[in-house]
Amino acid sequence: MKFACETSILAKSIQIVKKAISSSPNAPIFSGIHLILKGNTLELVAMDLNFYMSDTINVNGEKDGDVLVPSKSFSELLTKLDNEVISLEKNDNETEIIIISNTGKYSIPLMEKDDFPPFPNFEGDRVLVFSEEKIGELISKTIYACSTDETRPLFTGILLEKKNKDVTFVGTNTHRLAIKTVTLDENDSEFSMIIPSRLLREINTNIGKEVPEDVEISLKNKQIQVKIGEIKIISSLIEGSFPDYKRVVPPKFATTTVFNAKAMEKAVKRVALFSKDDYSIVRLNIEEDKIILTSGISDLGQGKETVECTTKGDALNIAFNSKYVMDILKYAGSEEVVMEMNNSLSPVCIKPVSEENYIYIVTPVRVIF
Repeated sequence: MKFACETSILAKSIQIVKKAISSSPNAPIFSGIHLILKGNTLELVAMDLNFYMSDTINVNGEKDGDVLVPSKSFSELLTKLDNEVISLEKNDNETEIIIISNTGKYSIPLMEKDDFPPFPNFEGDRVLVFSEEKIGELISKTIYACSTDETRPLFTGILLEKKNKDVTFVGTNTHRLAIKTVTLDENDSEFSMIIPSRLLREINTNIGKEVPEDVEISLKNKQIQVKIGEIKIISSLIEGSFPDYKRVVPPKFATTTVFNAKAMEKAVKRVALFSKDDYSIVRLNIEEDKIILTSGISDLGQGKETVECTTKGDALNIAFNSKYVMDILKYAGSEEVVMEMNNSLSPVCIKPVSEENYIYIVTPVRVIF
């Protein structure tokens, strides 16, 4: 195998696919990146047991072939080279890859490629195509609500529900729930799956380029494939029955208050600095025209802020984990936010005033006012 290409192009592709490699690979072979050259097309493949990524770039190919390179040393070298055209060639003994730059020559021992599994051949039974804007919204407005507790894998992913032309993403850690729905142009089938957060984060990382590209998601059995331009990602789905999230959403509310999202976010951040417990609790005294935020008295001091609001219904005292409130305010995407409540302990709905298809449910914390 022999080819030449720009350092920056190859390094960028390496950085994309190496995300498939676990920080603690299940087998040494999965610490490598497979380079496959055919003509002027170089495919790069990396994987772990249940996660696969590939990317394709154009190079100046001289001799077809393939090698398995150790990802760590190979990627670190490329990121430290100047942006120039470099030459890469497998040596005669097929034991090393030789990299030649304008000022240096480097050799990296190769790994045994015959032990590296091929990239799966994937033809999905169901296919969804999203614009970057829609998939980006679905992910960013729900993924933060997921659990990071790997002992409860069901809640570390996002539920995707397809019904007619609507696609709904649902994220929860059982203490909070984020629900976002978008409408697609076609495809009226109905199905659901639980997508690992790891895959969704890779989608978000690889969209938002200068030229927008559609994101194709296809499902087959218990696996999912994502295509973004030349990038392919295949992952196992999370198995299990997602809880009926609709039962958590109260059918009606007794008290409703509207306030400025940024003003509330800043106030919560400041008051939370003085909350000493692990839950970082912030108390809200909701009145007709103002919300008074306070933190518990501790050796850190005490915080108190006032945010203007417009409330309909009875005044109410309620407390939250401050992080859970700040997250929705950060991703609301609206100047004004409405908070709907029944009492100090029942689930609360927080949603943007300007967006009907996005709601956030959070469970209050039991405290003494």
